[in-house]
Amino acid sequence: MKGALWGLAFRPFFLGASVFAVLAIGLWLGVLFGAFPPVGYLAPAVWHAHEMVYGFAVAVVAGFVLTAARNWTGKPGLAGPKLGLVFGVWLAARVAATVAPRPSIGLAFLDLSIFPLLSFALYPHLRSREMRTERVFFLYFLIFFLGDLFIHLDALGIAPGTASRGIVLGVHAVVLVIVFMGGRVIPFFTESSIARRQPKISSVVETGSHLSAWAFLFAWQIAPASRFTATVAFASAGFQLLRLKGWYVPRIRRAPLVWVLHLGYCWIAIGFLLSGLASIGRFPPTAALHAFTVGGIGVMIHGMMTRVSLGHTGRRLVPSRWAVFGYVSIGAAALVRVFGPVLLPASSRVVFLFSGSCWMAAFAVFVLEYAPMLVRARVDGRPG
Repeated sequence: MKGALWGLAFRPFFLGASVFAVLAIGLWLGVLFGAFPPVGYLAPAVWHAHEMVYGFAVAVVAGFVLTAARNWTGKPGLAGPKLGLVFGVWLAARVAATVAPRPSIGLAFLDLSIFPLLSFALYPHLRSREMRTERVFFLYFLIFFLGDLFIHLDALGIAPGTASRGIVLGVHAVVLVIVFMGGRVIPFFTESSIARRQPKISSVVETGSHLSAWAFLFAWQIAPASRFTATVAFASAGFQLLRLKGWYVPRIRRAPLVWVLHLGYCWIAIGFLLSGLASIGRFPPTAALHAFTVGGIGVMIHGMMTRVSLGHTGRRLVPSRWAVFGYVSIGAAALVRVFGPVLLPASSRVVFLFSGSCWMAAFAVFVLEYAPMLVRARVDGRPG
C-alpha cells in the first residue's frame, strides 16, 4: 500500500476510529429508539459497549502507541502493507460485529486477533532494555484480549454472564493506558505550550496514581459492590486529582490543546469517585462507567487525536474554532450522559439523544477537518 494514509499508524486508525465513533453511536441511537432493528450477533447493549471499547477506543490506542513507538526508539514505524493488514483486521471485525447474524468461533478469532497483531507490530520497538517501562503495553493488550474473550465466550454460550465483566475490564484497560500515558504527555505538553518549567510531579503521587488504578481494576472484578472497592476507588480519585493539581498552571485556559487533556484527565478522577459511590449503592453504576467512557476516554481521545494529527502532519499546534467546538461538544456529551439520568430520570430518552448527538457532532467535526490532513503528506515534506 502506498500513499500518505499508510505512512504511520495514527493516520488510518484515527480516521477509522473517528468515522466509526459517529456511525456506531448513530446506529446505537437508532436501535435504542426503534428506528433500526438490533444489529450483529451481540445483544444490543453489549454490542454498543463492545464496539465503543474494543472498536473505537482500541483503534485510537493502536494508532497512538504504534506512532509513539517510532518517537521512543527512532526506528521506522509500522507502515505500508503491514499497517494495512492490521487496520484491515480491525475494520473487518467491526463490520462482522455489526452485520453477522450469529456468533461463531471464526468471528471471535477475527476480533481477538487484533491484539496479538498489535503486540507483534510493537515488539521490535520495545525489545531493547531501554524500553522496559513501555513494555507495559503488552500487558494492556493482554487485558484487552481477556476482556474481549469474556464477551465472545458469553455470546457463544460457553461462559454465560461474562460479557459485563469483559466490558468493564476493557474500559479499565483504557483507563490504565490513560493513567500511564497521561503522566507522560500532559505535563510535557503543558510545559512545552504554556509553562516555563516542568509542572510539579511528586513521586508519591505518581506511584499512588498507578498503583491505585491497578488495584481498582482487580477490586472491581473481584467485589464490585463492596466497601473495599469503594475505598480503593476513592483513593485513586484522590491521587488522580492531586496529580492533576500538580500539572496545572494558571495560563492553561489560553491553550485549548492543553486544557482539553486536563479536562479529560479530570473525568478519569471523576470516574473513580463515582465508581466508589456506585460500589456502596450511592450512584448508578452505568452512569459511573460513562464518566470513564464518554468523559475520560472520549474527551482525552478527542484532544489527543487533534494534537497528534496536527503535530505529525507538520502543522502548527493551534486548533481551529471547530476543533474547540468539538472539545466543548464532547464535554457536554459526558456531562449530560453521566448526570442527566440521575437529575432527570423521567427524561432519560432525551438525555441519551442529546448526549449521543453531542458525541456525534464532536467526532463529525474532527472527520471533516482532519480527514484531509490524515490522507495527505506532511506539509513540511518530512516522512510520516
